[in-house]
Amino acid sequence: MKKTATKGAFENKDLRYIFFSFLLFSNIAFAQHFNHYFENKTLRIDYLHIGDAFNERIEPVTFWAGGIWSGTRTQLIESVRLGEIVLTVKDAASEKIIYTRSYSTLFGEYATTEKAELVEGVFEESILMPYPKEKIVYEFSVFSRSHEFSILYEGVFDPKQTPQLCFKKEYKVLDLHIGGKPENCLDILFIPDGYSIMDKSKLRSDMKTFAKYILNCSPFKENKSKINIRAIEGYSHHSGITDPNADVYKKTLIGSSYNTIDVDRYLMCLNVWRMNEIADDAPYDAILIICNSTKYGGGGIYNFYATVNSNGKHSDYVTVHELGHSTIGLGDEYFTSEVSVRDFYPEGIEPVEQNLTTLVEFDKKWKHLISKDTPIPTPDTKEYSNVIGVFEGGGYVAKGVYRPWRNCTMKDKVYNGFCPVCKDAFREVFEYYGK
Repeated sequence: MKKTATKGAFENKDLRYIFFSFLLFSNIAFAQHFNHYFENKTLRIDYLHIGDAFNERIEPVTFWAGGIWSGTRTQLIESVRLGEIVLTVKDAASEKIIYTRSYSTLFGEYATTEKAELVEGVFEESILMPYPKEKIVYEFSVFSRSHEFSILYEGVFDPKQTPQLCFKKEYKVLDLHIGGKPENCLDILFIPDGYSIMDKSKLRSDMKTFAKYILNCSPFKENKSKINIRAIEGYSHHSGITDPNADVYKKTLIGSSYNTIDVDRYLMCLNVWRMNEIADDAPYDAILIICNSTKYGGGGIYNFYATVNSNGKHSDYVTVHELGHSTIGLGDEYFTSEVSVRDFYPEGIEPVEQNLTTLVEFDKKWKHLISKDTPIPTPDTKEYSNVIGVFEGGGYVAKGVYRPWRNCTMKDKVYNGFCPVCKDAFREVFEYYGK
């Protein structure tokens, strides 16, 4: 039951009405039992996301079965949408919504570029959900940056009839920090890329180093009991990472590369199916790809994956900054660096990211945390350093988008410098996975 979405088709939808349905369904989630609808294993759907700046569609390719379910078992339906794609799952017999998951994708960024106005893009994507006991109806829907809503695909999965493949263990898994059971923790999984077998000792050392980058940074370090960190011990044919602008091409475990969507420092992986296939060897909620390179680079997409270069002056900062994107849904607060995306935060629309506002619906953001003596907007001066305010500049633009702190880790190359608003967002996610 495939549908193709045309952007702008739902231009006049009231976003508050759409959010009401999420809030309503969240109450149902607390009343239902995980064991009633799901088994303790994972279903992964591999699909293609195809489109351009004007149209997009989803084409499911493969269903994978296996691996324990490491995600939440009590908050099966999200109360807030932070990603532009939403997977909605219904029990086919009762038509009750039993699971939702919002996330973002690299296609969502590509669609805002100039290239997307001329060339159709084809992107591999994957989504995980708890394995259903009975037949389900699943739906992929999309919310554009202007909050326009469309259904991309509707399908049926019957565990007793739908052909599927089973996960197979391939690699050794390194336990770097275990805070608790997978179902009660945020499970972060490192996937090394560009480490040859000759880099074996470096791989193991780097994995330990990056675990420390996370655990020594607030608010991760205050929530160690709610975090697990593991690493795949997987080796590449070549040592190093592909860098097209330097005419360097490497055969690596998952093919990470610089210059993704024509931004030199944007270090990403397009082989998403293979990435998730490798990740299946361990429980995981969040993937961090550690790329064996000295060149600055990285990226992070909400509930999708994050990347970082292994050896660099700012690798500690990049690690936690990109996890801010990929696990928390935080937005970039900087506005002076090169990006290829355009109109990412349209005028007159409130961003979904907790740390950005256009003041359109600021009451829903951090307004309650601001002192009555702090002006709105807040002057970007030393007088207001370490003060929660409303500072203009963020989301890649200097005007019209505001951030809560002068120099947060989501803005500047500052390790262990998340502002109070971002820390609160982290804590909410730790609670989400910890219940």
